[in-house]
Amino acid sequence: MHASVLIILHEGHKMLQVHASEAASWKALLGFVEQQWQARFGSLLPPLDETKRIEAFFKDEGDYLIGKVDVSEIRQQIEDQDSNVPDAGEQVRI
Repeated sequence: MHASVLIILHEGHKMLQVHASEAASWKALLGFVEQQWQARFGSLLPPLDETKRIEAFFKDEGDYLIGKVDVSEIRQQIEDQDSNVPDAGEQVRI
């Protein structure tokens, strides 16, 4: 099982998000850029091309990363831990 990780570091913004796909991470990155564009560039219109818009936004300031991660081992660990958690009605001795 794979997931996509989005990391954004820009002018005090530190963001880490996990998405189901690279396309979802790209969409979230684009949303961040669109939300912050006016604060960074004022009335300057962004490029129509999404890639150029993101490149222009991060040029000389900030960084971003979209990466693919394998979460299959994490999923198994979560499932293993869940199986060790007692049910709500079960008594636990301390």
